[in-house]
Amino acid sequence: MPADCAPGLAMDANKNCQPCTLGKYCLGGDATVNPTNAEDGCPDGLATTFAGAKSQAQCFTKAGYGRTSSKGSNGKVSLAGVLCDVATYNVGSNTAGCQKCGAGLTTATNGSTSASACLAPAGSYLDKGIGKLCQKGTYSTDLNANANCVPCPDGITTAAEGSTTAAACSLALKGYYIDSANSTNAIKCPLDTYQDQEANVTSCTACPNGWKTKETGATGVAVCLAPPGFELVDGATNITACAAGSYKADWNRNPCVACGTGLITKEAGSVSKDACLVPAGYGLTSLSPMVAAPCEKNTYGDSVDRAAVANARCTACPADMFTMDTLETRTRNSSEYYTAESACLVKPGWGTTSTTPQECPVGTFNEGKNRSPCHHCGTGWTTVAAGKTAESQCVVQAGWKLAADNIPAPCDKGSYSTGGSEVAPNATCTPCATGYSTQEDESVSNDECAVCAPGYGGALCAQCNYGTFASGGAKVGDACAACASGSTSRKGATQSQQCYSTLIDARNDVFNLADEGAWEANAATTGVACGAACDALDTCVMYKFVVNEAGQGTGKCSLLSEVSSNPSHTVGFKIGNGDDYSVWGLDQSVGAALASQPSSVADEAACKDACTAASECEVYVWNASGTPKCTLTKSELEEASISMFQVVGAKLYSDLHP
Repeated sequence: MPADCAPGLAMDANKNCQPCTLGKYCLGGDATVNPTNAEDGCPDGLATTFAGAKSQAQCFTKAGYGRTSSKGSNGKVSLAGVLCDVATYNVGSNTAGCQKCGAGLTTATNGSTSASACLAPAGSYLDKGIGKLCQKGTYSTDLNANANCVPCPDGITTAAEGSTTAAACSLALKGYYIDSANSTNAIKCPLDTYQDQEANVTSCTACPNGWKTKETGATGVAVCLAPPGFELVDGATNITACAAGSYKADWNRNPCVACGTGLITKEAGSVSKDACLVPAGYGLTSLSPMVAAPCEKNTYGDSVDRAAVANARCTACPADMFTMDTLETRTRNSSEYYTAESACLVKPGWGTTSTTPQECPVGTFNEGKNRSPCHHCGTGWTTVAAGKTAESQCVVQAGWKLAADNIPAPCDKGSYSTGGSEVAPNATCTPCATGYSTQEDESVSNDECAVCAPGYGGALCAQCNYGTFASGGAKVGDACAACASGSTSRKGATQSQQCYSTLIDARNDVFNLADEGAWEANAATTGVACGAACDALDTCVMYKFVVNEAGQGTGKCSLLSEVSSNPSHTVGFKIGNGDDYSVWGLDQSVGAALASQPSSVADEAACKDACTAASECEVYVWNASGTPKCTLTKSELEEASISMFQVVGAKLYSDLHP
C-alpha cells in the first residue's frame, strides 16, 4: 500500500504524490482526516496563490472579496470569503477584509476590486480622496471622479448643497432675475433696480425715491443711492440736484454739503468741493469752517470767481497803499468790490511802482518802503541771516577776506576764513600752520588745513631738505620726493623743475678770472674726474679743465674755491633763464663783462634781476665794498678748455633769500 502524501501534496490516479493544484490546498495523507490524500478547495471567494499550498490559512482573497475567520466549538478556526459590499473593495491576494472607500465615496456595485472604483456619488465631487457635497450653485448627476461639480449658468443657483440635476439650478442669484423666455438664462438687474433674494423671480424692483444704482446687478435697496450732485431733501419723494453753493462728491444717501458762508458754485448739481468758488472781490477769512467775505480795508480780491483753496484770501495792498473806503474814511458800499491791485491807491503826495514784496534771502538786503527788489551784497559779501535791511549788514563771506583795496577776495590755498559778523564785518584769511595747506581755495575752517603745503612733507609736514621737493596736497606722512641723481634743490623746493644739475656748463668755454692765479691745481687728469673733484667739495665754485695738446682726453684740472671770510664780491651764476642762481663769495669778478651794463642798481636783488633780463648774461657780480657796483658777465671761447660751475642747495639764491 502506498505511503501517505506529505502536506502540500496530493495523490494522483497513479498513486503518486504531486504538488497541490493552484487555488487549492493539501493537508497531506491521514488515516482519519484524509485517508485518500485528496486536495481541498478554498472557501468561496478565496484561493491559494501558488501550487503546493499546505493549509486553509494559505487561501487568500480573490479580487472583490474579503477574508473572515471564525472559531468553532471544537476550537478550530475556519476561514470564509465575503463579497465586498457597495462602498468597499479589495484588490485580492491578501488576508484582509474589504476596505472602505474614503468619506463620502461609494462604488457602482458589490465586489469592487480597487480604490479607483470609489467614486463621488451624484451631488458630490472628489477632493483629495474624499467626497464632498456640491456647493450651492453647482451639481453632479452621477458617480464621478471629478474635482469640481458642474456650475449653474451665470446668475443662477440651487436651493441647497448636494444638487443632483441641472434642474436644481432654478433660483436667480441676488442682483439677477430669470428670463421668462428661457429658465436657464439669468439677466443682471438693469440700472436703478435691485433684486435682494435667491428666488425664482422674473423681474427686479425699481429703486425708490428716484435713487440710482452705480452699476447693473444691484443686490439690495441699500445699493440704491443718490449719485454725485444729488440728494433727497427731507420731506421730498424724489432726489434733486444739489442747490447752488453746495456739492456732493460720492454715491450715498447723505445730504449735499454747503460750500460755506459767502461761497458759490457756477450751477446746481456740483459734484466736487473743487466746484466751490470764492466770488470775484471776495477772499477766504476761514478754512474751517469755510467762510468768504468781501475784500475791504486795504485788501483786494480776484477779478473772477476762483477756487476755494488756502491762498484764495484777500491780498493786502502794498505798503503805504490804500483802498477807497480807507482813503475816504467810510464803509465799503454794498455794490463796491475791490478786484485788482489797481484798487490800491497811494495817499496824497505819494507815488507807486509795480512790485511784489518778498523777504530778502541771505546775501541780500533792502531798506524797505519801496518797490525795489532785494539788493545783492556783492561778490564776496553775504548776510548772517535773511531779512536784512541795509548794506551795512553785509559781511565778508566765509572763505573770503577783505583785500587791501577793500574788495573781497577768496582765500588762497593754505589759508581759510570763517567770514565776518555784523559786529566785525570784515574778515581776513588765516594761514594754516607752517607746513600745512588746504586742498582748495575758499576754505572756511582750520579743519581744512589737512594736507602738506608745497615744499613740505613727512609725518609732521616738515620743510623738504636740500635735494628733495614736494608739490603740495600730499597727505600727512608722505615724504618729499628726491631730485634725480646728480641734481639738487634748495630747501622747501615745490617742484621737480627746481632740481638743478650740480654741475652746469659755461655757455661758451670758460669763465676767466680777473686773477687767474686764484685757480688751484688738482690731480685729476680727465674732465670727468675734474668735475667729480669739484662736486666733492662744498667750497668749490667751479672748475676749469684744459685738454693736453697730445689729445686722448687728458689734461690739466683747476678748481676755484669760495672765499669764506669777508669776500668783496658776490657772484651769482645764472641757472637756465634765471630760474635761480648759484651764489658764491669771491674777492674778484668772474667772466667777461657785457658791453651794456645796468646803472643805478640799488642792491644785489636788483643786480640779479638785471642779469635775468639780459639774455646774454651768465653771471652777475655784486661788489658791495665801497660804492656798490653791479657787473654782468658771460663766459668766453677758449680752445681746448671747459668750465662748469657747481650748484649747492645751500648756495642757491632762492635758499639764501627765501
